[in-house]
Amino acid sequence: MLSRPSASSASCPHARQLLRSRAYRNAGSRQVHGVTGGLATQQKRNATQRRPYSVASQPSSCKFYFSKPTVPQWAPGQRAMSTAAPSAETPQPSETHHINALIERINANEDEMAQLMNDLDMMGDPEDMEGIREFVEFLSERDQHSPESWVHLVRQQFGDTIPEGVLDESEMKLYTSLYGEPIVQEIFEESIAEDDEQDSDQLYREDRDANWEEIKYEEEVKAEDDVPVVYDMEVGPEEEETIAMRRTREVAEQLGGEVMLEQFENEAVPDSAPRSHPLTTEGKFQTDPSTIHLPKSTVTGPISVILSEFSNRHIADTAHRLFGGAGLPHSTTTAPPRAQLPQLPIPLTASQHFMGEMEANAFLAALYPGIYASTLSVLVEIRKRLGTDWIRELISQEGGPNVLDASGGGAGILAWRDIVRAEWETMVPDHPDGAPIPYGRSTVLTGSDTLRLRASAMLDNTTFLPRLPDYLHVREGPTLHDTRAAPKRKQFDVIIAPHSLLNIEEDYERKAYVENLWALLNPNGGILILLEKGRQKGFEAIAGAREMLLKRHIASPDSTEYATALESPVESETVAKEPGMIIAPCTNHSTCPMHNTSGPTKGRKDYCHFEQRYIRPAFLQRIMGAKDRNHEDIKFSYVAVQRGVDMRQKRGIRQDAEATDAAFEGFEHQDESSREFQPLALPRAVYPPLKRRGHVIFDLCTPAGKIERWTVPRSFSRQAYRDARKSHWGDLWALGAKTRIPRKLNLGDKHGEGKKERLARRAADKAAMREVDEEGDIDEHARDEEEDDEEELADGKRNRSALPEIPMRKKGQNIPSWKKHADKKKIRQAMRKRSAEDL
Repeated sequence: MLSRPSASSASCPHARQLLRSRAYRNAGSRQVHGVTGGLATQQKRNATQRRPYSVASQPSSCKFYFSKPTVPQWAPGQRAMSTAAPSAETPQPSETHHINALIERINANEDEMAQLMNDLDMMGDPEDMEGIREFVEFLSERDQHSPESWVHLVRQQFGDTIPEGVLDESEMKLYTSLYGEPIVQEIFEESIAEDDEQDSDQLYREDRDANWEEIKYEEEVKAEDDVPVVYDMEVGPEEEETIAMRRTREVAEQLGGEVMLEQFENEAVPDSAPRSHPLTTEGKFQTDPSTIHLPKSTVTGPISVILSEFSNRHIADTAHRLFGGAGLPHSTTTAPPRAQLPQLPIPLTASQHFMGEMEANAFLAALYPGIYASTLSVLVEIRKRLGTDWIRELISQEGGPNVLDASGGGAGILAWRDIVRAEWETMVPDHPDGAPIPYGRSTVLTGSDTLRLRASAMLDNTTFLPRLPDYLHVREGPTLHDTRAAPKRKQFDVIIAPHSLLNIEEDYERKAYVENLWALLNPNGGILILLEKGRQKGFEAIAGAREMLLKRHIASPDSTEYATALESPVESETVAKEPGMIIAPCTNHSTCPMHNTSGPTKGRKDYCHFEQRYIRPAFLQRIMGAKDRNHEDIKFSYVAVQRGVDMRQKRGIRQDAEATDAAFEGFEHQDESSREFQPLALPRAVYPPLKRRGHVIFDLCTPAGKIERWTVPRSFSRQAYRDARKSHWGDLWALGAKTRIPRKLNLGDKHGEGKKERLARRAADKAAMREVDEEGDIDEHARDEEEDDEEELADGKRNRSALPEIPMRKKGQNIPSWKKHADKKKIRQAMRKRSAEDL
């Protein structure tokens, strides 16, 4: 890389003729390209002080040719010359005369050459000419030195970077043995037109097209004498002193102190902290990357083509009408709790038999992205917990995996195929683009023809069913009335059923629906995925299905049979449960600590749900009318269950209090291959971690079936504290904690009614008692209760009247902080006064 001056210092035939007469040591003549770019050095003034060479500023349009002089042959036993003590032997008179004549010729023709170059308007920088002349004079001293002394002199003059051709092969080996491998400055032939307007310090380099491109640089090249030679590999590079540091040092010197550089520790972990622990990475609940970008080739592209045939305004109006207006709160989008919207099921289902054209378009535009993102997040978590062998066995089996999308309209199949594609690319790294991938057999439930036509345009090799088969009312074998063999049943390796439970109102119908899906599963390891919106009702539907499966179908060490009640409670039939287990999100098989009662619960604040961020496609952005936010954090509750396989028995996994205690101690000093570590026996974060000053708080669902609050302070473990600050909602935690306490849960009213319903019921009871009191049939207890309620109401009115009146804040009004504090102070004073009066 060479710099460029305003004009070349040797860009004419005179300079070429001058330098061609200088000889190198190699036999014959050797051409060195690009001294035009300019390698200029300063002559060594004395033996102890060296002057660094400088790089000329501009490439030239001509070439320089150097021929190496013949080297005098050293006779055996002849003493070599050195720089410290010159040898008494001198070159032969003919050679000395030749060198002196050459130098005199150079000096005599210098003025003539400069005049000619000036006439041709090609005179370069005088410093460049001086540099080339001194470089030639430096080479003229080569005959006076032995190979060892010449190598030593070149080392002093050029340091680690030496020009090409200064040392021959033998001298290069000697240099390497003494000082290490040098950096050879290659000199290339350059041809760049003269440009006087360019900065003299501008750098250029040659690109692939033989053109010169400008190189931007910020720091100036330091002289070699200024760069300290550091042989200690542990010593880092010297850092430049900034203006702020220089001012700090000056102040410290004036005060008679010194600057102590300390690493300021804030809430973030310093950069020197170690990376995430392997067990922490193993327990992550998120996709990679954490934000899902819907693939254009399989999802957003085909949907955009389908919707392009219809009016965007018409599609948006239909979606707003179906899904609750602006924001689509009744779609897969989860409205915030502050909106206080009713928790209604999604009005469109894939199983409904009638669906218009615009309704089918709204299904694709508003529901497909959310179903795809949430399903993909769940499938990634299942893939992590079951491992690579599970999915590879499905891919390699005959015919591939058999997958059913029971209520996603095909979005679940698209998510599953992306999982298979990613695994297949890992199995076959050299898989060519466009080659078939063993997706297996896909089945999608679509009740209407309009939705089926649209889904079939995006899914190839897919079977579409108008309704699911009913296996609950089909005989499993020959009976007395029908001795034929039982009909063949369709078995699926994976069943995806998103947003299908809330549409079923009756609880017994939901249980029958889940049992039918369970019957459709492959009994040798089939996976059932149930998914609903991340609201209270959605969680309760998922928790009810989980409770039913654990009670009737999945065997546990403490529960291996299920008693079915017949006509009389005394007469019952015991049915043996089959192997199975919950894969995610639960790491326990006991009663859900957040699901205390069956049925809906009013006023619930705590419920198990998770979130996944995805980028909204353009068509959904138009429907939402969101211009400043193109992503969405979709919240969902789910459960993934495996039938016929129980890894708790195969791997010896314990999900009890002992497993919780072991997780509390932490597995920081163990690895994934340790037999004691099992991801399915770790607590899971059911809420976002609270990252406070110096500590992190986790709300975890433990393997013992309890909700506990664990605290990981900075003093507990450097690695654990760092990973805790990097943790996310839904992660499994394996590095332990310092303290743990039970977490209080707000599960709502156990009686199934909220505050408004309870007050309305009490008011109706009072009205009924008044009517009975008028007839004289009310008892004394009821009358006393009514009087107590009236007194309580009167006391409440009196207490409210005693408090000062605080004006309500109007919309858009900005109340200063001092006003807020003054109002609160008035209320506190009134409360103290009232308490004193009551006493």
